[in-house]
Amino acid sequence: MKTSRREFFRFISALGLVSFYATPLSAKTAKNIVKYQSTPKDGNSCKSCMHFIPETNECKTVEGSIDPDGWCTIYFKDPNYKEVKIEDDNQTSDNNKTVLDS
Repeated sequence: MKTSRREFFRFISALGLVSFYATPLSAKTAKNIVKYQSTPKDGNSCKSCMHFIPETNECKTVEGSIDPDGWCTIYFKDPNYKEVKIEDDNQTSDNNKTVLDS
């Protein structure tokens, strides 16, 4: 059976698309590459970043466990992040509550 060049390139193109969709694109970056630090910088911290997942203390782009008060160079403020000040009669040191609009 003789295959034409057109059929060959059609097959190779389809094979390339299949391999592209089968490859996971969720690789995470090492902390040292993004200069991760466990302290905030200029008032910005991971808890207000759009990449931070508060339920698991993880980041969508940086590998490993992330401190909510940390910071790295790929920090990008979540537009839905709002910090709400709660008035409390007990005057505890943790009067701030984080709220994310959905």
